[in-house]
Amino acid sequence: MNVKDWLIVRRAKRDLKNLRNDYRLYVDLLSPEVCEQLEVRFLDAAQAIRGKEVEDLAGVIATLQMELTAALPKKRCPWLTEALDVVISALAVAFCFRAYYYEPFRIPTGSMQPTLYGIHSIAADRPTVWDKQPLKFLKWCATGTSWKDVTIQRGGVVSGFVPSANPGYVALIVNGRDAYELPDDAAQSLRFTLLPGQRVRTGQRIWSGYVTSGDFLFVNRWLWNFRHPQLGETIVFSTQGLKGLPDNQHYIKRLCGRPGDKVELREDSPWLWVNGSPAEKPSRLAEIAEKQVAYPGAPAYLGYQVAHPGGQYAETFSTFDLGVGEYLALGDNTGNSLDSRYWGKVPSRNLLGPASFVHWPIVSPRWGAIR
Repeated sequence: MNVKDWLIVRRAKRDLKNLRNDYRLYVDLLSPEVCEQLEVRFLDAAQAIRGKEVEDLAGVIATLQMELTAALPKKRCPWLTEALDVVISALAVAFCFRAYYYEPFRIPTGSMQPTLYGIHSIAADRPTVWDKQPLKFLKWCATGTSWKDVTIQRGGVVSGFVPSANPGYVALIVNGRDAYELPDDAAQSLRFTLLPGQRVRTGQRIWSGYVTSGDFLFVNRWLWNFRHPQLGETIVFSTQGLKGLPDNQHYIKRLCGRPGDKVELREDSPWLWVNGSPAEKPSRLAEIAEKQVAYPGAPAYLGYQVAHPGGQYAETFSTFDLGVGEYLALGDNTGNSLDSRYWGKVPSRNLLGPASFVHWPIVSPRWGAIR
């Protein structure tokens, strides 16, 4: 048999297999007479393939396909079925990708600034033409920035500020029931002007300005299957079991100590001290300590600062002796970061993976690989 005949036989085998699969899907819906007739056709096609009857193969397979198509139930909206198959397959791939390889993560707070930004805001009096539809949506897609105007809908008495269910936001409570969400950094200054018991009137503007969503990034979930976490990596971990933190949330910090290390923070030094020496590598640790600028236009780092006790954290840590399976997690913005200085070490079971890539906003100077 020459190559051409071999290809014809091979194609016929593949077509016969596909037709059998279609037949088996609907065999329970067919009458015994139709099933018997189709079985004979399948047998004829199989014998033709075994006998390598090349001249007759195409006709035998075509006849079988015509009879099978006529016998099977007619599909309603076949284009919709195909579209659903594509969507379901794409979702399955996406969920597998998310679960085992790269998981998306959103920066909720400013503890990693200026390396990574959480939700932050800039006060402004009025929006521009870019803050009206349809340009508003396009602006948000590119920059993650949108206009927000917080106005009192029903006057009354200020009850106070409470944490919002939406990370990165704080809720102003009026009359004990009406909640007005504000970006956390905007709420900080308002705490001194909107005191509990103070009256606000209907239509009073509390705050207006631009709110920028936190950086969206991917977490590499497979890398640590092949090597141990490294000093200076930006890591994501679970808060489960950590002192004073809500369970089942994910935090992002920089890994500043590994098992076996002794790490110190000193009042008289902006450096991170690891095993008695200032941590100069990787270079990001040195940049933070030297209060350098991460990228043009960004504020300078503040160095590594000792935490001061207060509130529920009456005891803080400045020296860490890390044992087996223990890691140290500090924010790059140690002037405003709830990290290991307050609640202690992170066990290895809580580690999720290193943050690898900022994928949105696409015009952000932080877009790209994370250092």
